[in-house]
Amino acid sequence: MRRLLLALVGLSWSRCVLSSCEVDGRGGLAAVYEDISQASCLLQSSGRALLTTRQADKRRRGAVEGPFAERKHCNGIDDSGFSKCYPDLMFVGVSKCGTTSIVAYMSAHPQVIMQTWEEGKYGWTVNNSAKGDALTDQFMIGDDKNLVWESRVFDNHLKSNAQLQGLNWATAPQVPNADVGKYLQLHYTPNYFYFPDTPFHIADVYPNAHSIKYFVILRDPVKRAVSSWKFHRAVTWESRSFQQVVEDGISERQTLEVCYAAELAKKPASWGARVVEELPVERQRQVLNSCFWGLPDSHDRTGPMDFFHAHVDMGIYVDQLRRWCSILGRENLFVLSLEEWVQDPEAWYTDLAAFAGYEAVGPEGFRDRAELERVLSKKYNDGGAVVAPGAPKPEEPSAELKRRLAEFYAPYSEELFSFVGRRMWNASE
Repeated sequence: MRRLLLALVGLSWSRCVLSSCEVDGRGGLAAVYEDISQASCLLQSSGRALLTTRQADKRRRGAVEGPFAERKHCNGIDDSGFSKCYPDLMFVGVSKCGTTSIVAYMSAHPQVIMQTWEEGKYGWTVNNSAKGDALTDQFMIGDDKNLVWESRVFDNHLKSNAQLQGLNWATAPQVPNADVGKYLQLHYTPNYFYFPDTPFHIADVYPNAHSIKYFVILRDPVKRAVSSWKFHRAVTWESRSFQQVVEDGISERQTLEVCYAAELAKKPASWGARVVEELPVERQRQVLNSCFWGLPDSHDRTGPMDFFHAHVDMGIYVDQLRRWCSILGRENLFVLSLEEWVQDPEAWYTDLAAFAGYEAVGPEGFRDRAELERVLSKKYNDGGAVVAPGAPKPEEPSAELKRRLAEFYAPYSEELFSFVGRRMWNASE
């Protein structure tokens, strides 16, 4: 019955398949990301041309073969013997909602390969990465969480499309030409969903942006905020108390919404839109540049990047989801919650795989249900992050403070539930 309802939802206007929608002593996780960013500068000149007519002709002549040949967009099928392709699947968030585990389960499938910072290692996946590899070891932060899994191409506000293209090719695996059509390529970064520029960047840079399948997992926002705060207290020097985090987050959101309201009140620039995400795409970008990026106190700036410490704002999911759907197509998003996932991981994985376009269990997938169950039984990044030297020890926030935050989130969550057509979690107690 659940699958029938989801199928009906998928055939309706909601085709978003809202099928339910570390560390070192130099500065913690931020230093790790800085190292990755600096390494990428050496590779940004490697961006190549987009899909060419010559390549398209060769595809039509059968140069790309395999079950996913028609979905592939690559930088050239030529005599070099290898190609780099754009992703077919993207897992875009949300941080501290179980993304690491589900990405690991997806990459464990025989037909899925990862796009990671271990560039050039064809077939490298989360589950078979060599723990002895120098790059792998350098960026492990506990509980099998490896930062090279995160491509981190599109969470850059000031980079040009050419620079983003270079970062993309720097992380794309080299695939033998004969195998290009045999695999789906998965690109993962858990903060993409929140970072406001990301869907615009993807639409600008990826020629297949409107055929990629995007995956999002959400979570009760109070629990997500607490988990995020504790994690970053341990690894990125989040020094604020949780009370200060809540007060800052609510104040920043109020500032942002005042600016949004002023922009929506402009005539005729608002085009009668009720919310920013109903504006034409380029107008949305202008508003975000004015309100999110242009004001000093409209989003968190205490972290090493413009989202690490956005513990409160990251849990206001509804405007993020509307933005992704408006820019990249509601029919291309698969959205669920961690609370839904834990009720029946096997069923949800099967639905997720079907949406991605591969068979969970069968001749080309996991051998049987028992193998799938074994894969799904392993947990990743389950609260065991390495603690940065001298980092303050997080304490559990008070029940009163969590109730205050739950009251703040309530109207946004209700709007989200209305948008997706179901309740994705029960209200925090």
